[in-house]
Amino acid sequence: MTSFGTAVVAMVVLAGTALAQTPPPTIPDGGAKRAELKPWMAHQPKVMKRRFADLAEGQVHYWQGGPAKADKNSRKTPLVFMHPGPQTARVQVPLLDVLAETRPVYAPDLMGMGDSAPPLLKDGEAPELEYYADAALRFADAVGLKEFDLMGSSLGGYVAVEMAHQRPDRVKHLVINRLNIMTGELLKQFTAYHGPKVVPDQSGMYVTFLWSRLKDLYTYVPWFQHDAKNLRGRGLPSPEIMHIAFTEQVKMATTQYMAFDAYWRYPIAERFAGLKVPVMAGADGVKLLPGAKSWDPKLSGDVIEAPEAELRAYAAEAAAYLDGK
Repeated sequence: MTSFGTAVVAMVVLAGTALAQTPPPTIPDGGAKRAELKPWMAHQPKVMKRRFADLAEGQVHYWQGGPAKADKNSRKTPLVFMHPGPQTARVQVPLLDVLAETRPVYAPDLMGMGDSAPPLLKDGEAPELEYYADAALRFADAVGLKEFDLMGSSLGGYVAVEMAHQRPDRVKHLVINRLNIMTGELLKQFTAYHGPKVVPDQSGMYVTFLWSRLKDLYTYVPWFQHDAKNLRGRGLPSPEIMHIAFTEQVKMATTQYMAFDAYWRYPIAERFAGLKVPVMAGADGVKLLPGAKSWDPKLSGDVIEAPEAELRAYAAEAAAYLDGK
């Protein structure tokens, strides 16, 4: 045996001896275990429950919650919440929990995002945003919603706008957090980099990319420009929040790009200006639709990391508008 081989055998023997002499780890009692779980439990749903609905493409995953049937608020117009991207409805659950205290709430994952089935496509076919809106309306059919209020932000806001265009007879109110209208060079940059197609590989490098991009999403605006002027100016969320967000990113790694490609192509300014339903929107929306009610919601971070007081103020403004107050 070579000297190298002898050394390796010696290392293995020593490691085995050390392992045999190491006492088993101390198992904490139940109270300590609960204490360790506390940070994770803080981010678990309180009102919202996971559900699935069947469409031609497959199953749509959604979150559903609301007041008990004996509560008069359970008879209010249901709210359908369309999540922003690159996220899923899971990351919106802290806000959905608060909204669901005053009305029934349904929050589907867009097709090909989260746990929802991807679009059914022919070879070379690319879905447009109209498809995502149609799928969301078919979801509403599947869960028995004839009329509903709509709420959305960025990508989900665009889908909500198109839903209101396609079926204004079913949408009683539309609430838009932000539209994020982009043109020119900025639009070209986002089209090229923001929602890339991710291809899995056996080395797992695509997972490394997804984690790195998630960190950059929380650090820079936009995430792909790492200059000092693009810093968000706040640290990363807790490990618990990062884990929740990351698992959602992995689920939709290979299909979310289709929704973003449709997002960039959608003529949002034209479609928003032509809405025929009551609208509450931020400043960018009011400029396009002067009759819209203006609001300026404040959140100091992503929904899943925002303080409860901010979430309650945000939800209260939306609820007051939907209730006609």
